[in-house]
Amino acid sequence: MVPASTAVERLAKLLADETRIEEKIRDTKAALSIVQKRVSESLVKHYIAMKEPRIQMPEDLMREEESFERLLQALQDMKSEIAKQIRPVEEQIIQANVDHLRQIFSQESRRLCKCLEEIDDNILACRQYLEDYERIRSNLHNLNEKISQLGAESLVLPDGLPTLDLGEIVRERIEYLRSQGKL
Repeated sequence: MVPASTAVERLAKLLADETRIEEKIRDTKAALSIVQKRVSESLVKHYIAMKEPRIQMPEDLMREEESFERLLQALQDMKSEIAKQIRPVEEQIIQANVDHLRQIFSQESRRLCKCLEEIDDNILACRQYLEDYERIRSNLHNLNEKISQLGAESLVLPDGLPTLDLGEIVRERIEYLRSQGKL
């Protein structure tokens, strides 16, 4: 496969050539049309002047008209050939763009999967934090019992979690953060 930059350069050159040739074809067609009009006018004048019932076309005028037709056909063939040369380059550029977009899509898909993995890791980390929370709260409860055994007044323990279901705890914490205006 041709590198994209080379393909783009070839396409730019071909497009410039095609534009230049299109202009020349238009100019040539215009010139040929003028000549053909003159030939037709001279034919009409010739036929009017003849005043014969049977009209016979002069051979040189017929040959001249045929040569104009051949020139127009040659111009059209040149235009078709340029289009044939440009099409493969256009297809290469399109394919290079498709390949590039697929590569970007693949990279972004991997990034998206990585985000989900990180979300999953954070959820699993939440489970560890919840276990730590319960362990620390249990330790605080034991310390509070020792304080009361020594005759001192018990301290206020932080509230325990209403459930051990991780999903429910995460939902409650999200609601709490929303109520605090943090989400």
